[in-house]
Amino acid sequence: MISVLLFGAAGRFGRLITEELAQHEDISLVAGVECAGHEAIGINNIIPDSDNLPDADVWMDSSIANAAMVHIHKASRLGKPIVVAATGFSDKDNNEIRNLAESCPVLITPNLSTGIGVMDNLVNKASKLLGKEFESALFEMHHSAKRDAPSGTALQLVKSAGIDNKPEKVAALRAGGLVGEHQVHFVGEFEELVISHRAWSRQAFAKGVPRAIRFIYNKEAGLYSIKNLYNTD
Repeated sequence: MISVLLFGAAGRFGRLITEELAQHEDISLVAGVECAGHEAIGINNIIPDSDNLPDADVWMDSSIANAAMVHIHKASRLGKPIVVAATGFSDKDNNEIRNLAESCPVLITPNLSTGIGVMDNLVNKASKLLGKEFESALFEMHHSAKRDAPSGTALQLVKSAGIDNKPEKVAALRAGGLVGEHQVHFVGEFEELVISHRAWSRQAFAKGVPRAIRFIYNKEAGLYSIKNLYNTD
């Protein structure tokens, strides 16, 4: 049994993760964690964030970048495996995370859906196989309330596809209640290859959490990504 401590448990994604973990007999949720003073504390085993957290095998963070950095620091001091599904890290944050990951296993991915995990690997392989004869570009769509554009998932795919992150190469649309869609286009002189993923429900993101928890459990210290999670090489 893998015991888990969930940060950001009262958020929309955190609630979905709680529901998902309850369906897996090999994973046990010790407690949910929220910032001190949060209205959800005391409900459904949600406790305040502090230096005296209950013991757990794996930490799962579904909060935001600033809070996640605090939790990664704590995990590093304690040698705790941690999965982080937050976005918005700065270059300085990323450099700091690489250093912190020398003391504990850290898996960071902006999107834990199975489809995106497979897509990321396919995009990377397609980019290598097609080479310079094909130009690549990305188009993504999300709901109108999403703050970042391009999304963290889009930036991950941009990196995997070797796309220059420029307006003429990366397009982002925000409208209505769209959950999420990503398309990577590889365009040659006489043909085009399109690899796409569409999420119909946010539950798709929570479905990948158990796999991530099982992956990071007992891993050696180091920084891991979605490529490691779905690598078949």
